[in-house]
Amino acid sequence: MNSDFIRLKNLEGELKLSQMNKHLGCSVTSKELVLYKPHLTYHLFLHDIVSMVPIQQDSIPVLFRKQGKQRPFFDSQTYKLVAKWARVVSRSGIVEKENMEFILPISSKMLSYISEYSGLVVIR
Repeated sequence: MNSDFIRLKNLEGELKLSQMNKHLGCSVTSKELVLYKPHLTYHLFLHDIVSMVPIQQDSIPVLFRKQGKQRPFFDSQTYKLVAKWARVVSRSGIVEKENMEFILPISSKMLSYISEYSGLVVIR
């Protein structure tokens, strides 16, 4: 795990899955979703997630350079997640925010745990 990630000590529920790479991490328990970025952690309760909508990677405006080539940062299916409440943990302290939106890659396995424990229903 990246040493710049801020770990949360007490998570509620049973840990179901945790996925990390150098720039981004995600953990899901039976009650919570935690998103890790270097020096910043987002903590959400699953019951506070309002919606999760898949988006096309082409519509994400952020690109990063690697060895002279531009590539999208996200490699798996990308979702726009809307939460009515989230806690933002930084080195400066903890702030609670309402009505937050996130764009993040979520693997199919992570998505299955989120949908199972959040009560979200797939609409086609």
